[in-house]
Amino acid sequence: MPDFIANFREQLTNFWNKFDKKQKIQLGIIAILLFIGISLLVYIVNRPNYVVLYSDLSIKDAGAVVEKLKTEFKIPYKISNDGTTILVPAQYKDEVRMKLATEGIPQGGFSFQDAMNNSLATTDQERRQKYLYFLQNEIQNSLKTIDGVQDAIVNIVVPDQNAFVLSNTTNQATAAVMLTLKPGVTLSSSQVKGIIDFVSKSVEGLKPENVTVIDNNGKILTAESDTTAENANTQFTLQKKVQEDLQNSLQTLLEQVFGPGNVVVRANVTLNFDKKTQDTIEYLPVQGNDNKGIVRSIQELKEKATGTQGGSSPGTASNNPPVASTTGNGTSDYSRTETTINYEINQIKTSLVQAQGKIENISIAVVVNQNLNNSMKQQIADLVTKAAGGDSLVQVSVQGMQFNQDLLKTMQQQAKASKGVPVYVWAILAALVLGGGLFLIMMRRKKKETSLTTAEQEVLATVEPTYVIDFSDKDEKKKQIEKLIKEKPDIVVQIIRTWLNEE
Repeated sequence: MPDFIANFREQLTNFWNKFDKKQKIQLGIIAILLFIGISLLVYIVNRPNYVVLYSDLSIKDAGAVVEKLKTEFKIPYKISNDGTTILVPAQYKDEVRMKLATEGIPQGGFSFQDAMNNSLATTDQERRQKYLYFLQNEIQNSLKTIDGVQDAIVNIVVPDQNAFVLSNTTNQATAAVMLTLKPGVTLSSSQVKGIIDFVSKSVEGLKPENVTVIDNNGKILTAESDTTAENANTQFTLQKKVQEDLQNSLQTLLEQVFGPGNVVVRANVTLNFDKKTQDTIEYLPVQGNDNKGIVRSIQELKEKATGTQGGSSPGTASNNPPVASTTGNGTSDYSRTETTINYEINQIKTSLVQAQGKIENISIAVVVNQNLNNSMKQQIADLVTKAAGGDSLVQVSVQGMQFNQDLLKTMQQQAKASKGVPVYVWAILAALVLGGGLFLIMMRRKKKETSLTTAEQEVLATVEPTYVIDFSDKDEKKKQIEKLIKEKPDIVVQIIRTWLNEE
């Protein structure tokens, strides 16, 4: 055995022999606990992290996957959700999915590869149908990820493309979605609308109104929202916010005068949410020097005729046209001009839309924690009225009375009792305890050193004059030591401890 190993073993033995039986037991317990802790830590770190391999499988597909994992892949797995979900360690997930996909497991889906796997004999209609199957499967898998949806079935009908340009047939794409909801789950209108929009945007030419969604009970799920309820909720929220803002503003104002906790303010605000639109048309007189205005249109009519005189006697009505001239040879000319001018009328059109949420009435109640005379009440009422808007819509009531503060006092006493001893008292006590502990430790060490010195003196005084060991004779030395151990075992033990402490 090499020397360094022997020295190390000897040093370890000496170190172990320094402890008494009680200390050795404590060290053993600590070592066992440390070993258990390290073992648990190693187990937790190296424990496999199981992730979902497949979920919502049919019993047939789940059985096929488990059989492959158990017999062929030799990979640990877990089953949950009544056998529909299979979990494997995270490091094996991608590898297992690829291997199972090459073997067509699970068979419940229709992959993109299946849709694109076509031969030369495949017609365009068959390709479109296969792609439609793939699209339905993808939409189904996407809908299953929605919280509360356990299963989904999607049927899409896309009309064949008509080769005749002049055909009047206008068939549209439609879709039907059946959702199997988890027990106790109800989809909101916004969720149904999201499903309809998702399906319609996934299929070319599919309009949202052509998508029908039903649940597993055959009930049609609609995306119609209750706009009346939503508007009422919004109006109530706005009215409540106006009241709270007004209360806080007045409360802060009056507490600056009477002190915190001595004023209570309550406000009631009525808002008018009626929508009102007013259209006004105002006609104004024509302005300008000519007093004519802007020309809108001009219409001009001209008439002209030329002819000879007949045999009628002069002086009859037929021979006197409105405007005519007669030449010497008996020929007459006729002409007339008519002009119509239309002017624009000056007008102003006004469309006024009244904003919703107009304040119709404000009622404010103020209670002060003291008796008030009429003058003080009037001053407070005027102050609150001005702070709330200062118009005829504000109604203020002020009262002065003593508050019942029994509950407040009880809560303060409980809070004071729960606090207990102040922190600084605990700090002083901790310092005293720590100082006392250190003092006791120092006194014990000093006492131990004193007792050890006294024991050494007693041993030397007792042993040296009585027992003289002759180192020249080994057998005699051995006998003397054995005799000393038998007669004075306590002294021998004390001497050995003294030697060990000196080392």
